[in-house]
Amino acid sequence: MSTDDHVFRSVRAALSLYVGGALPEDLHGTAEAHGLPTDGWVFPAESATISDAGRDLPTDLLTLGGLLLDQARQAGVTQLVPGDPGWPAGTGCDLLPCLWVIGDADVAGLLREAITVTGAAGGTAYGKQAATDMAYALATYGWTVTAGAAAGIDAHAALAARAAGRPVLLVAANGLDQPHPAELAALLQDVAEHGAVVTAFPPGCPRSRARWAVQERLLGSITRATVVVEARVTSRALLTAQAAAQTGRIVCAVPGPITSAWSAGCHRLIAGGSARLVILAADVIAAIDPPVVPDNSEQPLFQITGTASWDEGRWHSRQVPEFLVRAASHRDAADRGFEVVFAANPHAYATFDAGVVGPGGVYQAIQITTG
Repeated sequence: MSTDDHVFRSVRAALSLYVGGALPEDLHGTAEAHGLPTDGWVFPAESATISDAGRDLPTDLLTLGGLLLDQARQAGVTQLVPGDPGWPAGTGCDLLPCLWVIGDADVAGLLREAITVTGAAGGTAYGKQAATDMAYALATYGWTVTAGAAAGIDAHAALAARAAGRPVLLVAANGLDQPHPAELAALLQDVAEHGAVVTAFPPGCPRSRARWAVQERLLGSITRATVVVEARVTSRALLTAQAAAQTGRIVCAVPGPITSAWSAGCHRLIAGGSARLVILAADVIAAIDPPVVPDNSEQPLFQITGTASWDEGRWHSRQVPEFLVRAASHRDAADRGFEVVFAANPHAYATFDAGVVGPGGVYQAIQITTG
């Protein structure tokens, strides 16, 4: 490692200790010299300066950064900085001094086709099953599921993606040498072996409210889309949805019972127009990459609804939300509807029992089956 590289890595390691709090005034010039903003969600000006009172830390940035890098090496944690092969350029990570990683250091590769699935830290049986079904299907379609290193909806999403045999990326709100709840230990170890656990915070940093906020905003700004499954109106997952919307990503939300406070945050996102209502993984994928439909304004609009069924080792069946397509006939509309519903479905056996309403309110029931 050259002297310049050592200095660059050490300074960024030291600056990462302040992420989540206001950066001290005397460090603004250093951060700006590294192309880092000195406010915003990384260094929120309205927050107190982050400090770890129980740690005897040097004030010199090079010495402090060297100490943090030594601690990382001892804990098996890799520092990732801009310019490294695995740095995820073009994501919210560009605003961070560095990333700290356990597992696959090719974070850019993991995030190339990735979707965040997040939600309540608790959650109901309905929410956990919905997150499991969503994440398993997304992983089966080849997407990397990204979630918070937290119990509840995020943990169930990660477990489902791993059950599908795909790598997972988890984002933590603490240094990676810090203890996690016992129920997450096995999951984190498995993800580190088959994917990566990443954080914005160096070794020695415990979880805190400010660091949770950074984690949530990072989750929303590193993947193609964010899916919120169960969230109260005060849930941190709404910060993830907000970050995704602010950075031009797709935001989706899974509805729940209208009587459930656990889904009230999702319903607020949908009602406010900031999130698309999704039920199936195919809905999310279609939102990211809408199927190409010939632009022929002379063709009439057809209303499509119905039931999608497919074989994944066991038979699944889901109601499809109403949507519109332009087509030449009822049958053509059903065919195009099938393409929308199963836009990324790789399974050999699939059926769409479509209800098609055309011009003048004429209705036809049409079944399309493959396999």
